Amino acid sequence: VSMLSIIGGKWEDLEYFGLFSVVFGLPPVMMKAWRTLRRCQFDANCMMVVAAIGAVALQEYDEAASVSFLFAVSEWLEARATAKARRALGAIVSLRPDHANVINPNTGEIVIVPASSLQIGNIVSVRTGDKIPADGVIVDGSSAVDESSLTGEARPINKREGDTVAGGSINIGLTQLKIRTTTTVDDSAVSRLIRLVEEAQANRSPTEKLVDSFAKTYTPVVILLAGIMCTVPWIWGPEIGRYWTLNGLIIIVIACPCALTISTPVTYAAGLAAAAQRGIIVKGGSRLEALGSVKKVVFDKTGTLTEGKFTLIHLDTVGGKRSRTELLELLALMEAPSSHPLSATLVDAAKREGVGLPMNTTVSQHSILKGEGVTALVDDSKVYVGNERLFKRLGMYDELPASCKESATKWNKAGGTVGFCGIEGVGVIGVFCMSDAIRKDAKQVVAALLEEGFEVMMLTGDGDGAANAVGWEVGLSPENIHSQLLPEDKLHFIGSIKFGSVPNTCNPCSGKDLVLMCGDGVNDAPALAVSDVGVAMGEGAALAMEMSDVTLMDSNLTKLLFSIKMGGRVIRTIRENIVFSLVAKIIVVALTFLGKMTLLLAIAADVGVMLAVTLNGMKLLPAGSAIDVSTDQISIKMKTSGGRLSGAPMNGNHDLPDVV
Repeated sequence: VSMLSIIGGKWEDLEYFGLFSVVFGLPPVMMKAWRTLRRCQFDANCMMVVAAIGAVALQEYDEAASVSFLFAVSEWLEARATAKARRALGAIVSLRPDHANVINPNTGEIVIVPASSLQIGNIVSVRTGDKIPADGVIVDGSSAVDESSLTGEARPINKREGDTVAGGSINIGLTQLKIRTTTTVDDSAVSRLIRLVEEAQANRSPTEKLVDSFAKTYTPVVILLAGIMCTVPWIWGPEIGRYWTLNGLIIIVIACPCALTISTPVTYAAGLAAAAQRGIIVKGGSRLEALGSVKKVVFDKTGTLTEGKFTLIHLDTVGGKRSRTELLELLALMEAPSSHPLSATLVDAAKREGVGLPMNTTVSQHSILKGEGVTALVDDSKVYVGNERLFKRLGMYDELPASCKESATKWNKAGGTVGFCGIEGVGVIGVFCMSDAIRKDAKQVVAALLEEGFEVMMLTGDGDGAANAVGWEVGLSPENIHSQLLPEDKLHFIGSIKFGSVPNTCNPCSGKDLVLMCGDGVNDAPALAVSDVGVAMGEGAALAMEMSDVTLMDSNLTKLLFSIKMGGRVIRTIRENIVFSLVAKIIVVALTFLGKMTLLLAIAADVGVMLAVTLNGMKLLPAGSAIDVSTDQISIKMKTSGGRLSGAPMNGNHDLPDVV
């Protein structure tokens, strides 16, 4: 209403309504300003209070009203924008199931218990529309399961008896599932995801800290200059003093750094949320920013470029020292305690041939030999299972018959993973070969990275033959394939190429071209930790996920491309916001000294700039539901409520979700 006084004439008295705006709008800002001053700091709230009180002192009531009103509008817009970005991340935290339907093993009755009380081995019932409370294995039933909340994969996945399921996913099929839990709720996939998201929200990037630090230094300087403008000119008379005081108040308003301090965290939150909605968890703005500066990408082989699902294609006994059955029994004993994909393959191979673990056999002192294999005492005999490097170190490889060495070499050159089994004092008793399929998206991802100008390399502990076969298949040149590496070798390799990084003068948000390491296993954890950006496959080892900066929840390599591009978009957006904010402020300051600016226009310009840069940051958020980035085809729009799918019937016909 007070703005109508600009019309003049009989409308001039309406400027006094501006006092009501100041009286009702300024106290909340004054409270924030007081809390800031008590911390010996000076922020945007303090600047607005000074500007409003100064305008009242000059009897520019309409100008004071504009400061109070438009700053309140900017506060509301800030809260809306920040809340939207935070909600997108916070929605993931709500994925944790709050209850579970446990089947009593004695009576078969279903008992509803808090999900946190679930124990490993419980049998739970998951009806249509229910969340799966913890990771487990289906023991009865087959149904479609929606894992989009965890992986970003929009299409339901058909699960049947024997398949594994992840906690937090939803049964959207027509059949009840009975699941034997393999983890507690706290150790389930959804809980790990929530912990990663909470860590991401707590981490602040260097650019974000730099902007805040700049604002803390810049604001007092502006206040000091404005204070001089508002006081010293009064020496030359009231008219000059009034003119420069008004200009000083305008400088206070337009110099407010809120556009930068608001838009930067909103941009990071939007980028983190956009990634999280696609099943990519980035541990904070600093890691997101680092992704945008990556120039060297290093892949592990097994479980990263390959699926990590091996098939035993050759198994030969050596010298008739043990039968095939005895060899399989010994391999199953040695590999059962290990979590490596190769170990599971050998155990499964023994089961397929009807060979179980031998009775009355003791296994003790089982230990992993990093980059080589495993060893244990089996009935007081020292047994080793591992690669060529291990058996060369033990001196057993040289004692192998020439025919066995030829077979191992031939299998290795064909791209197989060759291993040996030996007993101390007896020698090598068996040699085997396993093959691993290359991920269907690996070649496409490597080609895209090379086309974008990235330097792409592969590290593996496997032999030259297997490494070269996989490297050639995905499109890597021989000089970028590095084989027979121990975990410490991978660590030293990453360290060496990091030191070779050159400064990046084009990027204001980063100082150099960074190194990204993508892996999945325990052996990769040291290299993931030392790299500038560590990326873990969600299907890999928990240690790798803990040590990494980014986790691809569904191990989809195409999402690595999305992550890198999102990092680049975040850096570009922040750069755009910084440039736009500074240019806008310079223009307004110039207009102020030319006598063409008022408090109303200054606060309107400040709010407009803040709104523009905030919306620019929010553009990173996806417009709707997450889309499968690997196929870019369909998305299933779902809403959950109280742990069940909204509208999902308890029985009878089940309407599938709308397909967008």
